[in-house]
Amino acid sequence: MKPLHVLWKKPTDAGGYSGGAWVDTGGLALGNLTTQDVMEMARSVDTAEASTWWRIDLGRLTPLSMFALLNHNGSTVARRRHVVTNSPTDSGTPVYDTGFERMRTPTEVWGARPFGAFPFDGIDTAAYPGGLIDLHVAPSTVYGRYLFTYVSDVDNPAGYFQAGRFMAGEVWTQSMAFGVKLRTADPSEPRRTRGGRRLVRRLPRYRELSITFEHMTERDAMATGFEIERQLGKDGDFLLVYDPDDAPAVRFRRTVYAALSDTTGITTTTATMPRRYGWGITAEELI
Repeated sequence: MKPLHVLWKKPTDAGGYSGGAWVDTGGLALGNLTTQDVMEMARSVDTAEASTWWRIDLGRLTPLSMFALLNHNGSTVARRRHVVTNSPTDSGTPVYDTGFERMRTPTEVWGARPFGAFPFDGIDTAAYPGGLIDLHVAPSTVYGRYLFTYVSDVDNPAGYFQAGRFMAGEVWTQSMAFGVKLRTADPSEPRRTRGGRRLVRRLPRYRELSITFEHMTERDAMATGFEIERQLGKDGDFLLVYDPDDAPAVRFRRTVYAALSDTTGITTTTATMPRRYGWGITAEELI
């Protein structure tokens, strides 16, 4: 199986944000991009490109390989660009430049709808069950102190651009054992009336992931698996991407912004050197 991608170290949360023009009142400030609550939005004052950008000063040279913008309202023609530099301005030669990329890719499963009902742009918003996610994975880790993000969506019908979370850092990859389980948890409460009618108190659904890893190296088990449990616990957030090379129609159904629902511990799986270890992730979606 292809390796799971986990973004759990988020240096952008501790960085200094500036740039653009963002609403400072009503709980819509740019700093909301660093909060765990994806419903706590950062909102631009308008859709002008001069307003919909930000710079993050990471404080020092920092490794970056995955960039994710969660629960945004970008239109079907919105584009985004990330630029990593070692200069406080973007006028110099960048360390890494994604160029402008579409924020929303065709996600409709071909043949899922009859002829005539298939959307011309191929975008199925239901394919983003946790809200719209703009995801970019660099071919390799890049190092820089400053990260600039530009959004171009001047015709957004809302009259502004907004997003609930921004995360960037060095992604951890690890091969998974077969049997990965992804399910939609439904905490709704059904009951029967005395007359036999079935009534349901509907509650929001969320996704759960159960993943196991076998034959991990000591470095991956102790420096990552153990530290995810120790540092994040049940209240820390991370982004799980089952396979960034999945077809867009599947990719975001298996991309989950989550927290640990339990800690599983590290298991020693071999008695001889070099030792190998087992670990698992049980996670539930943050909505």
